[in-house]
Amino acid sequence: YMAPEQVRGKPADARSDIFAFGAILYEMLSGKRAFHGDSAADTMMAILREDPPDLSVTNQNVSPGLERILRHCLEKNPEQRFQSARDLAFDVEALSGLSAPTTRVAAIPRARPNRVLLAAAAILLAALAAAVSYFVGRRAGTQVAKPSRTFQPLSFAQEAIFNARFAPDGKTLVYSAARKGNTPEIISVRPDFPGGKPAGLAGVQLLSVSSRGELAVLTRVRYVGHSFFEGTLGRMPLEGGAPREVLAGVREADWSPDGNDLAIIRDVNGKDRLEFPVGKVLAEAGGYLSNPRFSRDGKRVAFFEHPTKYDDRGLVAVVDLAGKKTVLSEGWWGEEGLAWSADGTEVLFSAGNAYNNFKVYSVTLDGRRRIAAESAGGLTILDVAPDGRWIASRDDFFREMLVQAPGETAERDLAWLDLSAARSLSFDGKMLLFSEESGSVGVNYAVCLRGTDGSPVVRLGEGEAQDLSRDGKWALAVVPTTPQQLVLYPTGAGEPRRLERGGVLGYDSARFFPDGKRVLACGHEAGRAVRCYQQSVEGGLPRPVTPDGATQGEVSPDGRTVVAMTTGGLRVYPMDGGSSTAVPGTSVDEHLMGWDSDGTVLVIRSSEIPATVERVDVRTGKREVVRKVGAPDPTGVLNVREVVLSEDGRAHAYTFRRMISHLFLVEGAK
Repeated sequence: YMAPEQVRGKPADARSDIFAFGAILYEMLSGKRAFHGDSAADTMMAILREDPPDLSVTNQNVSPGLERILRHCLEKNPEQRFQSARDLAFDVEALSGLSAPTTRVAAIPRARPNRVLLAAAAILLAALAAAVSYFVGRRAGTQVAKPSRTFQPLSFAQEAIFNARFAPDGKTLVYSAARKGNTPEIISVRPDFPGGKPAGLAGVQLLSVSSRGELAVLTRVRYVGHSFFEGTLGRMPLEGGAPREVLAGVREADWSPDGNDLAIIRDVNGKDRLEFPVGKVLAEAGGYLSNPRFSRDGKRVAFFEHPTKYDDRGLVAVVDLAGKKTVLSEGWWGEEGLAWSADGTEVLFSAGNAYNNFKVYSVTLDGRRRIAAESAGGLTILDVAPDGRWIASRDDFFREMLVQAPGETAERDLAWLDLSAARSLSFDGKMLLFSEESGSVGVNYAVCLRGTDGSPVVRLGEGEAQDLSRDGKWALAVVPTTPQQLVLYPTGAGEPRRLERGGVLGYDSARFFPDGKRVLACGHEAGRAVRCYQQSVEGGLPRPVTPDGATQGEVSPDGRTVVAMTTGGLRVYPMDGGSSTAVPGTSVDEHLMGWDSDGTVLVIRSSEIPATVERVDVRTGKREVVRKVGAPDPTGVLNVREVVLSEDGRAHAYTFRRMISHLFLVEGAK
């Protein structure tokens, strides 16, 4: 029952246990050992070089689906096996129609072997119970009922999957994915022919497939967040060929049912717009919009609306072609994936209070909602065919938060749960303020403090952490209620303070002034784009300090100027109201980290893997590379977030997000 890597004396992990599980299951189903020799040495050679005989030789009642699962467990190369017991449990459940009680185990990085083994043991027991029930039922002559819903795997590599659509023939599926980092490519696959066929175009993101077999794609892409990019809208034949570029600055799009035109989503002067046709605004938001999908009769577009860029909490809405918007469902912690039902009467969407338990919901146009499907590890719906088949993915999301403490030479992962994000370091680098966005802490996240020596986490309150005061006594946070609330939490004894929000509905960033007496908060009011405000921590309404379209605001060390990101790059705004100036050579592709002590600013292209931190002179645009940060293993890594440095430069922290996806054809869902 040893895995090949164990026979060779190499390190073992959870995938070695999956191989052993496969060997045991084979013996249960066939009555014979999977690998056997006259001596221990001969058995080990069989493990390394031979495949066990087909099960049809010894047990003709075994289904092809179960044998496929078994063969996947017994791959010689660990990279080609199921990568986690959770993956295995999902396939067994889909085959048997059984629901294991452990299917809500969270995604767990391999770097934490104790948690991996516990989860693997629990799920393997559940999967083994399902297999035993199946086998015993066959041997006893009972009829095993065919499950009403089936999941057929379409992808097998470790990759991040961003989008998928049915082609007009109903047999071909097209999807976009990245195996290393966040550079997407388009792949076509047929359920009757395992293994995808890449289109040979790197850096092209799939948006939609028309009824005429034409793809809407993005070229020159820049990863933005979650499963979407920004780039130049293009059109290309399904059969292949170079895209014909149409419009720059687009994020998402969907074909009208006749295949003649596209509804698009793009940012215009800091406000998100849903347009159809291009130029006619059907809906707009100060946060962001996503997942546009035309109804089958072409009379409406369904979409998600999110109050904060780029936080995927929000609501589901439809808008008709005259611009009348109807909210169908709201208040979701997160939502990803949207499609219309086969008969066009319902909107299907994936949402939940944690990524690992996303369900597919169905909502009618008058707001009646039901659960359409749920499964192990969460499910994201991507498309629905006219005959009712779905394309869905199971996506494992998690973040790693790497910290290098003062005086140390190595980084270590200080993430608390699965969605930690570094926000600010104390002056001496000994304390880290971070957000924990896991659904396990509640729908409004948690503001947390932790020593960079790895000491226990202190939970300060709900919200998304923003900044730590220079004296370390206060943490600034945004609580993502509706409307959102700006809050100060004491890091020691004391009571939280709520700051007046005036007309601000949502915030995308907030920072302390150096004196700790004021905060700079960037947010949007009703009907306006994001801009930055200053506000006293002692009370009073926020006062605008920048025009609309300025975001990611950071206060200079002397407190006299603010640098913020605009659609044209970084601009510097004097606090006394004088003229603003552009920072030469900067662009919207960069993320502003903050000011350095010498009056320069630090920027990072967070969508690059690894990401480069640069110091930029705000007057001349002159650049200097400070450091590169990134994950040792780039598989599924989408971006590097929130790189923070201590003021004395002796400590740093950063976060990167990883997504591993598996694509399925779902039949029998309703």
